[in-house]
Amino acid sequence: MNKHNQGPAPDMRAPVIAEHLKRRSEERQKRLALLTKLATERSSAVLAYVTASRVLVSAQIASDVIRLFRELLDPVGHVEKIDLLLITRGGHILTPLRLMSLLREFAGKVNVLVPYMAHSAGTLIALGADEIVMGAMGELGPVDPSVANSFNPILQPEDIQGTAHQKPRPRIPISVEDVTSYLNFAKSHAQLDAAGMAQAYSALTSQVHPLALGNILRHHSLIRHLAKTLLLMHMNPETDKEKIESIVKKLTEELYSHEYTITRDEATRLGLKVAKPSEKAEGYLWDLYRLYEGFFGIDRPINLAAELGAEKQKYLCFDLAVIETDGAAHSFCTRGLAVRKGATDLEFNADSQAWEN
Repeated sequence: MNKHNQGPAPDMRAPVIAEHLKRRSEERQKRLALLTKLATERSSAVLAYVTASRVLVSAQIASDVIRLFRELLDPVGHVEKIDLLLITRGGHILTPLRLMSLLREFAGKVNVLVPYMAHSAGTLIALGADEIVMGAMGELGPVDPSVANSFNPILQPEDIQGTAHQKPRPRIPISVEDVTSYLNFAKSHAQLDAAGMAQAYSALTSQVHPLALGNILRHHSLIRHLAKTLLLMHMNPETDKEKIESIVKKLTEELYSHEYTITRDEATRLGLKVAKPSEKAEGYLWDLYRLYEGFFGIDRPINLAAELGAEKQKYLCFDLAVIETDGAAHSFCTRGLAVRKGATDLEFNADSQAWEN
């Protein structure tokens, strides 16, 4: 470890951590009143799951939350209705099915509340809900994942913007739908014959390892299976068959960009079970979103220069996700040392990333 990466003395960390925990507690107290009011208005047990996607550090939906949800659900017990308040840009695509299966072990009806964004894996979670309650700003998104594995192309130095070249060089994620769109373009728009399609495929495999393409095909099938399985948690496989197929096709193939946002009106037109919150619930949901945004940052970039000010190094703490009820909470926290190595050369070295009760 070089001298720039030497961590601060323990007594330097302690007051920063203590101040962070104090603010965490104060912010939770602000949210508790709104969570209680929302639960009363909705006649439900309310759980919140929030992840922040920030430049420099971020959190996303992942399987490590399943056990934490179980710990929060045990005191709640079996209830008639659970509302999951969800704010996320997405994450691990297998987690939604496990999470919604767990929630249904504790409630006869499970709804998802969307005050703002529930994208990608967040949309998958919403597909498993009996009702998706979307606020005026509520938005869902496509569920076409990007795949990264050891056979993906490596990002070359000339492709990396800036002076800091990551080592080892990262693999380039490949969008499942980008591959199918390329082949569809070659066939339908370029109108290539069999020989031309063979050349197009050869050009593709010269850039992307065949095993990476095989992995993409498996994800192509997996994401459709997951979307359909989640919809079948509350839809009839016989009478709703055409509607289910239409929803799956639209969300996995026909929105053309992973950044596309689906408003509640469009979600309704797609055939999803969407509801508007009551006027009071709408207010509670938006006020809660603003509190989460204020403390967790959500999409706000971390400005190391502003965090450091005139100091050369500073210990920092960031809460990046939370799972909570009105009775208990788990927060995901990243702690580390910010260092000023030059006028514009700043770095953050995390020494701790963990869920904390």
